[in-house]
Amino acid sequence: MSQEQLLLAILIAVGLLANRYLVRLAPAFSELPLKTLLATTLSALALASSFGLLPLSFVTPLALLAALLFTVVPLSLPTLVRARLDRLAAALITLFYWTPAGRHGLYRLLAQTALQRGDHAVALRYLGGAEDDLLRAQAYALQERWEEMLALTLPSEGDNAYLGRAARVQAYLGLGRWDEAELELGNLAALWQRGPQGPLGYRALTLSKARLQAARGNFEATRQLLATPLSGVAGYQLFDILGLAAERAQQPSLAAQIYAQAYANAPSGQQGRFAAKLKRYGQPLPAAVRRFGSASLTLTLAIIGSYLLQLLIDQRFGTNAGSLTAGFLLNIPGIPEADALWRMLSYAFVHGNPLHIAMNSWVLFDIGRVYESRRHWGSLLGAFVFGTAMGAYLTIIAQRGDQVILVGASAGVLGIVGALLADAWRSPHPQDRQLTRGLLQWIAIIGLFSLLPGISFWGHAGGLVGGLLWGFIRQGLPANRSIDLLVGGLSIGVLAFGLTSAAQWFFRYSAQL
Repeated sequence: MSQEQLLLAILIAVGLLANRYLVRLAPAFSELPLKTLLATTLSALALASSFGLLPLSFVTPLALLAALLFTVVPLSLPTLVRARLDRLAAALITLFYWTPAGRHGLYRLLAQTALQRGDHAVALRYLGGAEDDLLRAQAYALQERWEEMLALTLPSEGDNAYLGRAARVQAYLGLGRWDEAELELGNLAALWQRGPQGPLGYRALTLSKARLQAARGNFEATRQLLATPLSGVAGYQLFDILGLAAERAQQPSLAAQIYAQAYANAPSGQQGRFAAKLKRYGQPLPAAVRRFGSASLTLTLAIIGSYLLQLLIDQRFGTNAGSLTAGFLLNIPGIPEADALWRMLSYAFVHGNPLHIAMNSWVLFDIGRVYESRRHWGSLLGAFVFGTAMGAYLTIIAQRGDQVILVGASAGVLGIVGALLADAWRSPHPQDRQLTRGLLQWIAIIGLFSLLPGISFWGHAGGLVGGLLWGFIRQGLPANRSIDLLVGGLSIGVLAFGLTSAAQWFFRYSAQL
């Protein structure tokens, strides 16, 4: 299978997965899913043409363009919102989608992502008519606008009826109307008895019961209800309910401790509310979990910059000149210093094609910020270095007799994924159990793609192993910022050594390229 055929096969698989997701945002025969289906169909036709089954060679450029616009763009929108680039995301929607149904479905996606990071202002900016009232209720709840929340037309049928009734329970409790909250909770329980009894309904019923017990000051009952994992519920929201229970139970010191945890884990849009509670108790603000991920962004930009330099080298000295300069080479004859140790690091900064660099940069920035928000930037760089080096090392062991040119940041990215998995695996928090399941599913998909020709299975496997190794090592070390700073400094040093050595090699041997 050629690189082009492999790329088309991946685009077909990603397009099918994206279409299955997008039909949840818009009607099945509306612009949003139909454009992604068109892009997927074009990729399938181009793949058939590449095997000589159809005389349609002209389709390939159209398929690549359509996949970029109508598969990659929609899937990248949540990343842009999490990076606070929601206006750029909205501009892309306006540029590539032209019907109200198509745009509205993606605006809902922007609103959902904004709500996940507690930004009610951004969410409300992109919500439209009455069909968005359920999302609007979530935004109002973040602002404690209870009366406006009750005035909304919330769903009364289907799975969303659970969310609608749970929102009304929360609003009644916020207004101190306990009798009405209890009546609405009874309606919610009756709905659960009639079915269907899925995870959405269970979560809505459990949270509503916990909120009512918290309002009554029954801390132990609240704690027991929230001890069961609730997928899709942010940790700070659980701390919020527990804090209220401690507050109503006249346990101010316990309430202050819980609100401190809520503040530390809350997105920036919600920290002000918990800061006010801590101020009322005379407590200092704890260190908040950092959200933006400056090291993730810097590393991503460095990899992109290196790829642009690689393109210049390839253009000047011929195809693969950049790969020979910095790639990890195994059993490649005629290349000076092919077995140099620095190549076990420098190969992360050269890539095979634009799609390769685009995918690695996207995942690095998105996953990297998640890990960096839990740990220090030094731990992020440590995971990247461990993953990169282990990817090359496992390739040496598994492919000792093969000719290999290993390029790309995939092993380093999987190192970060492995470190994040190690963190989440040992965490008792319900949201981390959900994160663990999501990471394992993602790793399984990457593992299947790694079996395709042209993709380094052992490089990917080594990166994951290296990341897990670093993740467990870091958990065994003291939670001391100076350790992370030391690891970060050493990681910068070894990466600089790899890149500097590659540059020196290029200047010494460029005449032979």
